[in-house]
Amino acid sequence: MKKLYNNTLLQLIFALCAFSFTACQEFDIDSQPEGPLNIRIDAQDAYTVTATSPSNVVFNISSNTPWTISSDRQWCKATPAMSASSSLVSEIVVTTEPNTGKQSRTATLTIKAEGIEEARVITITQASKENLVVIPYDGMVPTEGGKISFNIISNKPWEIIPSTQFLENIDKASGQGNESGEKESISITLPENPGARRSGTLTVKTDYEEFTFTVHQDGVVIEQEEPSESGTIDFGWNESEKVVKVRANKAWKVKVPEEFAAWMRAEALNESELKISVKPSNRLVTRKAHVLLSTVDIIPGFEGVSFGITQRPQFWFSAAGENYTVDEQTGNVKMKAVVNNNIVSNYAFRKGRLSFEFAEMNLTGKSRLVFNMWPNKGNTNFHFWLRSDAPCQYTCGGSGFAWQQKTFKLTAEQVNAIRKIDFYVENDPDNAGKLRLRLVIDGTEMAVLGNKSNCYEEDPDNNPGQMVNLQITVAEPDDYYVIKSITHEPEE
Repeated sequence: MKKLYNNTLLQLIFALCAFSFTACQEFDIDSQPEGPLNIRIDAQDAYTVTATSPSNVVFNISSNTPWTISSDRQWCKATPAMSASSSLVSEIVVTTEPNTGKQSRTATLTIKAEGIEEARVITITQASKENLVVIPYDGMVPTEGGKISFNIISNKPWEIIPSTQFLENIDKASGQGNESGEKESISITLPENPGARRSGTLTVKTDYEEFTFTVHQDGVVIEQEEPSESGTIDFGWNESEKVVKVRANKAWKVKVPEEFAAWMRAEALNESELKISVKPSNRLVTRKAHVLLSTVDIIPGFEGVSFGITQRPQFWFSAAGENYTVDEQTGNVKMKAVVNNNIVSNYAFRKGRLSFEFAEMNLTGKSRLVFNMWPNKGNTNFHFWLRSDAPCQYTCGGSGFAWQQKTFKLTAEQVNAIRKIDFYVENDPDNAGKLRLRLVIDGTEMAVLGNKSNCYEEDPDNNPGQMVNLQITVAEPDDYYVIKSITHEPEE
């Protein structure tokens, strides 16, 4: 029995020793190991960040002793600012607020570890806010050239970029800038200008900002004194003459280019007035041209200036835009064979000649093109029905012209070969004091309606003339015609 007691007691002692040893092992793991204290920081000694939208600075700390980070500036903060109780290894993120000042600024981060005497210092430098001010030259450089200057205030490096060669002679094309706000004076030497007044731009540029201004140099000046909003000299459909005020510092002359000479004339009335005369337009779209003004004496390098001219057509289109197409190169208009797709004149036709010129004709089957001359006042009229499915009809009627009709037959091939149709309202050689109406197709007289009263002279109030209305009254799908011009030549 005593032996059993002794064995049990020994077993209890061994168990107690084993428990005590295990507890000592666990206490040693939770405690910091003995040995030299150490902190490792993978940061650079200095960082630079931008003024606006600055990027974060990131580095790591590994240590076997607690540590802290402090910043001497409120705009610069490190997170976390101390080691965590559960870990002595951390990623540090340094954030900075935008710098709205005109000067750069610096913050110091100080990292201290317990038991380590020497602290680690990291410098964060933040650039100043971009500040570029340009005081431009705003005068007129004289024709003979010379030196001009302007000022730059910048806290960043800058450069000057000229847009043209006559502005390239710059005494200082770039600089480093300064944060003291001092202005830097820049000089440019311009050569003599042998030609027209000219302009160029100078752009002062930093990495984040730029400022552009224009430099003007005097030269030969020939320009409109009161230009229109469009910059061109614009004629309405019924305008034939305009006098334009000209500002010039040299004696000048004017020339009409040969391609416009058939319908436009120009002359210098005096040193400050230009007269332009145009004939009525026979095109269906706005007509464009120009005149050239140059100096009386030859000036090397000056080739003259152009004044643009526009002239509105004497016609308008009654249908929607999808029913006709304008060829911008030729001015021709393609008219689809759509009922009521009309071309209407702004003027009234009386005695004289009215010519229709076509580039192409494509009328088939029952398509009918009607030349309808009907007045806005009264009812004196004449018509021509062009068709191939039935005889063509040339008629006149109303109170001024006694009703009469002539007919003739054309095949589809003959209709589509037509390129010019002329209408004449003229004195009747066979009946004194009377008028006759003639229809001529491609130079061949097709019909004459004679012995008509001269209603334009006998009763002008009720016979102001006929408006021109070119219309499709019956249409076949895909038919069309292309018209080049309508020329109105009234009898003087």
